[in-house]
Amino acid sequence: MTIKSCPVQPQAWSKQQLRKLFLDCDGDGDGLLTKEEIKKAFRNLGAVIPGYRAWEGLKLADANKDGCVSHDELDALIDYADKLQYTSVTNY
Repeated sequence: MTIKSCPVQPQAWSKQQLRKLFLDCDGDGDGLLTKEEIKKAFRNLGAVIPGYRAWEGLKLADANKDGCVSHDELDALIDYADKLQYTSVTNY
């Protein structure tokens, strides 16, 4: 018996999927993403060094410099993650 494999092509995460991932990582539900919550999201994306990606993303997205990413600042974080072109073989 021969089993044919169906090659699965990795798909880049869409901005909508990235938004859901980041919002799901808001562990305390306060509407603010801390560096640790952003780090968790980048870990889920498969980042090799999620702490660095979280630091860089926070630096780029935190317009008011309060140390967190609010919903108003989230688009900048999503744009940063999108440019990194993480891929997944499953849909989030």
